[in-house]
Amino acid sequence: MSKKQQNWLAIKAVDTSTLRWVIIIIGVLVLGSIFLFGHPEKKRKARASRRQEKRRAQRREPTLNSPENAADGEFGTAERGGGTEIGQGELEIDGVQPDSAAEPATPRKPAAPPPEKIVSLFLVARDNHIINGAELLQAAVKTGMEFGEMSIFHRIVEGADKPVFSLADAAKPGKFRRDEWNTFATSGVVLFMTLPGPAYALDAWDSMLATARRIGEILNAQLMDDEHKPFTRQREARIREEMRAYDRSKS
Repeated sequence: MSKKQQNWLAIKAVDTSTLRWVIIIIGVLVLGSIFLFGHPEKKRKARASRRQEKRRAQRREPTLNSPENAADGEFGTAERGGGTEIGQGELEIDGVQPDSAAEPATPRKPAAPPPEKIVSLFLVARDNHIINGAELLQAAVKTGMEFGEMSIFHRIVEGADKPVFSLADAAKPGKFRRDEWNTFATSGVVLFMTLPGPAYALDAWDSMLATARRIGEILNAQLMDDEHKPFTRQREARIREEMRAYDRSKS
């Protein structure tokens, strides 16, 4: 073999080796490009999915404030089915929160202090009978009671910010439903007064006792004390003395 042929073979070997490395490098670049830039639709979908998950994580779920209405107090000890009132919480509409700054919330009234004393009387239907709503409504109106706050009856003094005494169902939750007088029935009701009140304690007690006795006559119901025992003259005298003592302590 001549020297010229040997040189040509050497150049060819170098070119073949160089070409092999060029092909390898190009292959690596192509694979890298596919890995980095391939399947753009999948990447867009993945990014969109991550954005949706982020929005869902940041979104506050609508809530319902469910607490029982504070005005719907419970009276008595017997159970009777009754509904609770719920207010609708702040809801998102199309993912946009309402502008709470535009309409400031109405300030709540400060909570009234707890009563110092509660005096109560029960009226229980005689002979396991029931008191129906129509009769109860008529008796309450005849004795000067007014249907009002907390869905119960009250004896109101003009200009006072609270009733002298009130009348509620003895069964929980204690309130009445204005549109169900013809279907309502109960085994008893409770009259109660809280002190301090808008009148002298002894005057309020005398008025409540007289009203309870009159309603008891109309409904043929038995008058009971706060311990569900028959109301006696001794118990009456004891409560009157307590009311006198309370008025003296406030004078």
